[in-house]
Parts: sequence; C-alpha cells; structure tokens
Amino acid sequence: MTEPVTSPVSRFDVRSSDPEYSHEVLRATYTDFAVRTSRNLDDFRLALTGVRTGDVVLARTRYGAAAEMGVPPQDRQFHLATYAGGRVCLRDGREIVTPGLGTPTMLPRREITCRLADVDVRTVSLTSSLMDRAARSAFGADAPPTRFTSTAPVSPEAARYWQGVVAHLRDDVLGDDAVAATPLVLAEATRALATATLVVFPNVGLARAGERADAGGRADPAVLRRALAYIDEHAGEDIGVDDIAAAARIGVRGLQHMFRRHRRGTPLEELRRARMARAHADLRAADPTSGDTVGSIAARWGFAHSGRFSVEYRHAYGCSPSATLRR
Repeated sequence: MTEPVTSPVSRFDVRSSDPEYSHEVLRATYTDFAVRTSRNLDDFRLALTGVRTGDVVLARTRYGAAAEMGVPPQDRQFHLATYAGGRVCLRDGREIVTPGLGTPTMLPRREITCRLADVDVRTVSLTSSLMDRAARSAFGADAPPTRFTSTAPVSPEAARYWQGVVAHLRDDVLGDDAVAATPLVLAEATRALATATLVVFPNVGLARAGERADAGGRADPAVLRRALAYIDEHAGEDIGVDDIAAAARIGVRGLQHMFRRHRRGTPLEELRRARMARAHADLRAADPTSGDTVGSIAARWGFAHSGRFSVEYRHAYGCSPSATLRR
C-alpha cells in the first residue's frame, strides 16, 4: 500500500461577509492592527486564500470595503505586497507610500497607518530569522540584522525576477504536495526567495557588501579542495554558501571570489552540478517498472520543476533524463 504524502504545507481559504470575524482572521494571518471602517458595511466581503509553511506565508487578500488600519511596529516578520486592484496609501511618520499596481512593495516595519479601499493584493511574509540566515549566507557570518532601507525594488527588472521566484515557490513547489514534501526542494526554494528578496530590495547588508573591499579571494588550492569536497559529500543536504565557506575555512565573499576566478561560476552553481550528477547516477540505476520516475528522482536532488530539470540534464548529458531512465 502506498503511504499518503505528509505535506509540511497548510492551506487556508476564508470567505466572509462578517467584518469582525474577517478582521480577526486577518490579524491571525498577518499581524495585529486597529481598524476603522469608513462606510456602510452591508456589502462587506473578504476572500483570503494562501499557503503557510515554516518561515513563509504566501496569500491573496481581496478586501471589499474602505478602511483605515493602524499597524504596530513589526519585528518578527517582513511583509511584501503586490496590489492588483483597489486603492492604498501607507504613512509611517517619515514617508507616504502609494504602491503602484503590479509592483512589489516592501511594507515599512515602523508603525504605520494604512488607508485602503477594495484592494486585491498578493502578499509574501518572511520571518526575521529566515532573512537573517539568508543574509549571513549571502553577505558573510558578520552580516548585520536584516533591515531594508527602501520600500521599492532596485529596478523593474529586479522586481520581475523576484516575482518569478515567488511564482516558482507558490506554483511549482507549494502547489504540489508531493514536491513540497521533499525537504531539499522546499528548503532550496525558500532559501532562493529569501536571497532574492535581499538582492532585489535595498538593505543594510547589501550596501555594506558593496562597500567592502574583497580581501579573501587568494588562490589557495587547499581551500578550493575543501569546498569541493564538502559540496560532494553533502550534496543531498540542505546546505548553503555559508556552510560551504565554513567547511573551506574562508569567508563567504572570499569563497565566491575564488569560485568566480578559478571555477568560472559560483558555489551554488557547483552544488547544482553535483546534485545533477547524483540525479544522473540515480536515473541510470533506477527501474521504471518499479515506479521510479524522472520527477521523483529530480525532486530527490532538489529540482522542483521536471521540465527545467530536463533542459539542464540534456545540456549536461546530451540526452533526455527519460531516455537514461529507460536504458
């Protein structure tokens, strides 16, 4: 008998015309707030759908009313919003933010007043602990606590990149319980979203990294050997750049510089190649008559999207993964 898939994902779908109940649901999903509605609520509607897993909540909220909400300072989560409709204005005592439709906005963590009417918004909520871990991985072990310095992405191109990373996590990973139940896939997709957020929205860690002189990229063969050996031995685990740097006994920036100079790539690209090689070995050893599939083997090694995996596999080995599986 096939065991049922146990998913680390919890889904929610709330629809209500009761303002009091709806506001309690919103508080439980996002954060506490005080609210004052400013018109007749006979036509009030809330539709809230989304997924929650570990350090991430992805949601869509359609709020059919006009209201003013007072939101206290945030210290445990970062919230990003992309509005598809309605009107919204955010005031935090320092600036007034009027998000444009379709553009992701990093919501201020200071106390804010939010005025909104009939909004349709997709939100991404990331815990502070996740973002601080990602910052240490991206900027080094001494990275400061994450603090964003602008509500806007660094460029429209960066915003589109970030939205693509969100869509991958939402649709390719969390949208499939079997894929989401694969720890390596979920960890990699979550890490990718946190890292994308750090490079797309200005923050103190990114600014400091840009100001630093790179002092750690000497061509020490022993350091490179240690990094490559660690990647090879731990390719099946949830590891990041900071883990590889620690094993190689070098700083993160020094490690990245060394890989760019001597491997013409990045540590994470090397990790991806190692996982591709393991997937190739598993495909060659697999038996399709016993239920082995390209998708299950790809997911085992952190590749959530079987189509993209097939493209990368063909580029590396000159044939499709399904052809290798059938041999």
